[in-house]
Amino acid sequence: MISLIRRWAPVTFLGLLICALVRAATPSSGTLGPTNGAVIEWDFAPVGPGVSSGGTVESLCAPVYCDGFELTIVLPQPDADFYTGHIAKLTITYTWTSALATDLDLFVFAPDGTESGPGTPDNTSTGPGIEVLTVSNPSSGIFRVESHVGITPAPTPAHAKAVLTYQTVAIPPPSVLGARAPHFADASPPIGYQTKDVLGRQNAGEPSLGLDWIRNAAMYMAGSQISRVTLNDILSPPTASWQDVTPLQQAIVSEDSILFTDRSTARTIASELLVVGSNNGFSDNAGTTWSPGTFPVPHAPDHQTVGGGPYASPVPLTAGLTGYPNAIYYCSQDILQPGGALCGRSDTGGLTFNPSVRVLGAGTPCGAIHGHVKVGPEGHVYLPQNNCTRPDGMQGQGMAVSADNGLTWTYSVLPDSAAKPVNAGTDPSVGVGSLGTVYYGYEDGSGHPKIAVSHDSGQTWSASFDAGASLGIQNSKFPMVVAGSDNRAALGFLGTTSAGNDQSSTFAGVWYLYVSYTFDGGQHWTTISATPGDPVQRGCIWNGGGNNACRNLLDFNDIGIDQLGRVLAAYTDGCANINFSYSSLVGGIEGAVHGPSQCDTNPNSYADTDKVSLAALARQSCGQGLFSSTDPGFTNWCPPPRVVSTSPAAGATGVLTSSGVGASFDELVDQAWIQVVDSQGHAVKGTSTCLAPCASVLFIPSPRLRKGVTYTASVSASNVNGTATRTWSFTTAN
Repeated sequence: MISLIRRWAPVTFLGLLICALVRAATPSSGTLGPTNGAVIEWDFAPVGPGVSSGGTVESLCAPVYCDGFELTIVLPQPDADFYTGHIAKLTITYTWTSALATDLDLFVFAPDGTESGPGTPDNTSTGPGIEVLTVSNPSSGIFRVESHVGITPAPTPAHAKAVLTYQTVAIPPPSVLGARAPHFADASPPIGYQTKDVLGRQNAGEPSLGLDWIRNAAMYMAGSQISRVTLNDILSPPTASWQDVTPLQQAIVSEDSILFTDRSTARTIASELLVVGSNNGFSDNAGTTWSPGTFPVPHAPDHQTVGGGPYASPVPLTAGLTGYPNAIYYCSQDILQPGGALCGRSDTGGLTFNPSVRVLGAGTPCGAIHGHVKVGPEGHVYLPQNNCTRPDGMQGQGMAVSADNGLTWTYSVLPDSAAKPVNAGTDPSVGVGSLGTVYYGYEDGSGHPKIAVSHDSGQTWSASFDAGASLGIQNSKFPMVVAGSDNRAALGFLGTTSAGNDQSSTFAGVWYLYVSYTFDGGQHWTTISATPGDPVQRGCIWNGGGNNACRNLLDFNDIGIDQLGRVLAAYTDGCANINFSYSSLVGGIEGAVHGPSQCDTNPNSYADTDKVSLAALARQSCGQGLFSSTDPGFTNWCPPPRVVSTSPAAGATGVLTSSGVGASFDELVDQAWIQVVDSQGHAVKGTSTCLAPCASVLFIPSPRLRKGVTYTASVSASNVNGTATRTWSFTTAN
């Protein structure tokens, strides 16, 4: 049972004291692990009678209403080492029996206080009752496991069985990019460009992105600021010019902002949430002028989304009567999962809306908190959601689907997906190809970035692919998906190689923006860093709402493609190498100068409450795009190859005299060679070998290296993009 407040029935203080003294789990504590499949069982003391309305005060564990057990988790290795090559799962099965209709609830608190629960299914039963709760990748330490009153008419004991399982994750070696692989260039606005709303909040966070294919412009909205980004592809690297095109009626304040540009008409619709409704407007000339729009009723108070596209057949009689050819959808959600979400359709391009219909929430497999609405080429409408009940009763991720222009909805849940606890994960995202192939990207319950493919509007799915495995990514946030030609799509996300609880204030991960591409309908994916050497965030990224200092990035990012198939990713930069004057989110001093931050090298940059929120945009500048018509790709700005590793390492000592000398590159190269000289400057004889496709070069000395000598090696490699070089030294063993 979930809501904002738990209410307790009246109980005397003496009664509470007596219960506190006599009620305790048997045993009261225990240890689980470190072996795979470790099991521990215990009995909770009776809880109840009482009624709870749910909420966030479970940690009080009040007598009569709660009994607790301390569970110590022990992993085979320190957390940081263990989760580099493993995933783990703590599964607690919680059972009881009651002759009366009873609901008990199971909650788990991690060592850092993170709450999970209740379990699944969360319902009322007569006779046997059960909830199953899963915690993905639990940390080492003491967990508090609690049995709580839900609707419990009589004192009811419960039994718990906890199982710790883990498996080794095969991490493939990092993929080596070809010379024409996708690369990204920074297209962010200059420092000082972004404005603030009337409450003094930076207009950054939760950016949304629309692409005007007629004017080769990107429409970008964050907070109460709307921008037109003019893209110049003649220069190398390409440039991006930002212009504020915010209409007066939308320049004040917004609790949630969203922007959508219709590909076929270039109409941009901008929406600002006002809780009881929205301040909506639309522009047909990339923001030069704006017209007022409306929103559908009934209306939910949170996190609206706007999307549009063709009508499904049969086309409604009201379609196109005012001249606008496509359907526009506006969906909004309740703050509470059971409260549901509503969607309404406009047949007038956003000028007016038909009444909303209920789409998510109680009575459906999915809760309220949804991602961006998308429309496929056949008119099917998709609304993704990150907490749905799978056919086997476990929690996964899925979506609502409408094939009749939003009148009725069906539901699809990915069978191999896992959900994070409520308020710990991020919105999934859907992209739809030119012939209707659906690509579904999500932050899995393990934290890993996953993507699956459906060729039948979500009725069946491919196995989910871990898009971060090749780069060792352990946690991810803000998945965003876009598709072009039917067999081409891109998944963008923030990722970090640090394992552990990314909601914790002590999390030390360094986050970057990544984009993963498929050019064969999801059979293979290539993942690249879109911000190499330039972190997006240091520390935790908070997903629980409110004013947590680590919520400086807010709740989502956005992605799109231009008319030639180049990918653009809008994100919020919380860690930039700049001198910047700002008011931090918590107690900052207006005008204080922070910098230079050295965010890429200094772990203390933007630490604790010292967070920033900057509008940012990355644009594909090179490589194959998402439209096959533009193959072999874009070449106006492709970076030269880089040397990413050497062997022996620079400064190494005690190197065996039988060793070869090698180097590897981040791109395939056409030719590469290594030269080695001794401490007297004499060249070492040998052979350089770089087998096609060449991602590394190896020099074999002939004869062997000499003992106790310092050698200097130089490598050079080139392809059509340029040349990579590096010089380093090492010393052989005596």
